[in-house]
Amino acid sequence: MTAADVITVLIVDDDPFVRRGVADIFAAAEDITVVAGVDDGDQVPAAVAAHRPRVVLMDLKMRRIGGLEATLHLMTLPDPPRVIAMTAMDVDDLVIQAVTAGAHSFLSKDEAPETFHQSVRAVAAGNTLFSQDSLRRIVAGALPPSVPAAATPALGALSERERDVLQALATGASNADIAAALFLSETTVKTHISSVFTKLGTRNRVEAALAAFRAGLVA
Repeated sequence: MTAADVITVLIVDDDPFVRRGVADIFAAAEDITVVAGVDDGDQVPAAVAAHRPRVVLMDLKMRRIGGLEATLHLMTLPDPPRVIAMTAMDVDDLVIQAVTAGAHSFLSKDEAPETFHQSVRAVAAGNTLFSQDSLRRIVAGALPPSVPAAATPALGALSERERDVLQALATGASNADIAAALFLSETTVKTHISSVFTKLGTRNRVEAALAAFRAGLVA
């Protein structure tokens, strides 16, 4: 394994015990290394400039500058790192705000160590690790029951195959999993996903999956 293969991670959390605990989670992973940790969102720009992490694990609730504002700033950079929003709650409203701001995935702080590993690897590879159940809870908490399935009319612009890909993506499947399930090449899957993002106006897999849930494409 070369240095270029190692996924560099910045931990942002105002609790020193959380920062230490998350760093310890990655200590045994040969392909992931923690390059720095900071205790508030106002320290993120300088840390990203100094260490160039591929992935930022971002706490959403901090004293001075929260993870939401820090994520919004990172997304204005020419080549921003991938952001995983961390929350002490299972799912809360800040998670969907962070995804809308540009976070690539989300993770509860009480997840098992292997889930942290899998999430960082998935996000670094351009994928996302999440469960259908967590997305259902986000949608249930963000939208009242009266909102109709037609709330996302852009889905009508998708081709039949793009809808198939979106449905699979919304389950948390990787590109390889989608390719195997739909008998497509991974290159074709990537092309379809890029087209889905463009047509739905979404920036990442979580946003696209949320759009599918909101529109009733996924039960």
